[in-house]
Amino acid sequence: MKIFKAFFVMILVITSAAYAVENAEETKRFYEAVVRAQPQNPNAHYDLANVYLAEGRYAEALEHYCEANRIGLAASRMENYYFNSSVCYSKVGKMDEAIDSMEACLKVNPEHNGAKELLALYKDKKT
Repeated sequence: MKIFKAFFVMILVITSAAYAVENAEETKRFYEAVVRAQPQNPNAHYDLANVYLAEGRYAEALEHYCEANRIGLAASRMENYYFNSSVCYSKVGKMDEAIDSMEACLKVNPEHNGAKELLALYKDKKT
């Protein structure tokens, strides 16, 4: 079982790289299939959320980011989870949640590139 999990993680990493390069539709179908097959896999939900974010499907991305976090996302992904979910919240008009998520991102990494600027922008939009 451990070998299967290690192989699966390797496939996820390779597929993530493929998405970034040129195989977006194939990668999206892969992650959708993984989420259906392993609905308790937080990494699959997180990676599918990243695909949806890149496509501008913010509400769907949020669903999967939140599910990944609910299941138990690795600490190493929390900074980007907060940042990306904040962007999604802002795009669907939930500015309070966008601000909260960006502030959480900055708690994880006070020097996060762009987070301070986006937080200021979100606060300006809210007022």
